[in-house]
Amino acid sequence: MRLRINRLSLIGLSALVWNACTSTPKHSKPDNDRRMMYAWKASLDAEHPMVGKIWSRQANDFVGRTDLFGALAAHDVVLLGERHDHPDHHRLQAQILEQVGPLALVGFEMLDEQDESSVTAGMSADQIAKASEWAQSGWPNFELYRPIFDVVNRLRMTPLAIHPSRQRLMSRARQPDKFAEENAKYLSRLPKQGVAKLRADIDRGHCGNAAGAMIDMMVGAQVFKDHWMASQMTSALEREQAGRRAVVIAGNGHVRRDYGLPNHLRQKTLSIGLIEVQRNQTNPANYAPERFDYIWFTPRLDDEDPCEKYKKALEKMKEKYRQMRLKERGVSLLEATPKSGACQGDASKKSTMSEYKPPSVERGMLCAEPATP
Repeated sequence: MRLRINRLSLIGLSALVWNACTSTPKHSKPDNDRRMMYAWKASLDAEHPMVGKIWSRQANDFVGRTDLFGALAAHDVVLLGERHDHPDHHRLQAQILEQVGPLALVGFEMLDEQDESSVTAGMSADQIAKASEWAQSGWPNFELYRPIFDVVNRLRMTPLAIHPSRQRLMSRARQPDKFAEENAKYLSRLPKQGVAKLRADIDRGHCGNAAGAMIDMMVGAQVFKDHWMASQMTSALEREQAGRRAVVIAGNGHVRRDYGLPNHLRQKTLSIGLIEVQRNQTNPANYAPERFDYIWFTPRLDDEDPCEKYKKALEKMKEKYRQMRLKERGVSLLEATPKSGACQGDASKKSTMSEYKPPSVERGMLCAEPATP
């Protein structure tokens, strides 16, 4: 008689193993040989003393992989951050995902609600790439994410499309007044310092190309996305049998504790940031480690200045927003065309991302845009 193990049995077994490991472990020592598990794809500052090391917020010190892996079992939802185009980040995510165990629910920021019906459990990585039309999605090359989807398939995990659709986001952006009260509710879940940090990061991340009202819109979009993704994960967990584990794969900005997903999830979360080291920055305090429960440090992918790299895209974004606001107020584009050299905001402040400091709200950057507090 052949022994058959069904899906429910595996879930129960997984839960037993998980629960057996939930006692708080002593913090393990940092791994001595930082290279024994990695042949880093990124090479910048690969010899940095913090590369490959893991910082624990609870221990306030570097710890070993066993400490991080042990902590996975004590949390309902594991949040794995990333720089989207960093190959080492995805390889480490796959490694952590292996430790979560079989049959977990895995939510992807990269898959939106339009992919929900076409991406299902049991699909291979290639099938998911095709079903989601990844090549046309605007996300980095699928091959970077393949290690994660290979683990999802091999361990019979369920991939979830948890990002709101572009249409939904654009509809909200075009009707800020309609959704102001709702966005305020989501924003109230964040600590005050988290709101301030989110605004500053959006300003800095857009290299001074966002005026006050535009920053308000982006803050609203960010908190709505985190609320939506958290709701999708919660709904999926409620639909499934008890004992299912959950993981979210998303950008570092979405998994951080001060203004990310932990503020929107009812479940016990573990936030893991995958962070590039910076040259001559060898003190963990320089990386705001309080943002995450754990930080795993990696080499840098490049030294490109994002403000220069995305200069044209940022200028296009600014102009599209300006036109949208003018249209709302019935002002013709011809009337609002700026004179040469006028109304360009503070473009001279665009320096490298590491040196850039957020300016105060810049008045009149969008010409016909009224001054906003």
